[in-house]
Amino acid sequence: MKQLNILVVDDDAENAESIAELFSADNHRVIIAYNGQEAIDAYAAFEFDVGFFDVMMPVKNGVESFLEIRKFNPTAKVYFMTGYSDGQLLDEARAGGALGVFSKPTDPERLLDIVDHEAA
Repeated sequence: MKQLNILVVDDDAENAESIAELFSADNHRVIIAYNGQEAIDAYAAFEFDVGFFDVMMPVKNGVESFLEIRKFNPTAKVYFMTGYSDGQLLDEARAGGALGVFSKPTDPERLLDIVDHEAA
């Protein structure tokens, strides 16, 4: 299984760090961004195999940042994690090419299954 470059984006530092630790323990390289603008900057600077974005964040929400990233990286693979059920935002994410949406707290096994599938 290949090592992936993964971006975790969440303004909840504890959640971001626990997800990053999960992926790091599975031998992947992980970068954390704490808001949507940091996510855009990270995608501009690095190539990621997959991203896991929180939806509701300060500065720029996850969906806005994802749509901006897709303008310069149309093949970006992103999943969303949310504690909210904002149907309109999630519909925009799916229409923009998001691969899936998880409710928070996220199931670690499900996240690892996705990453393992991407790495296969």
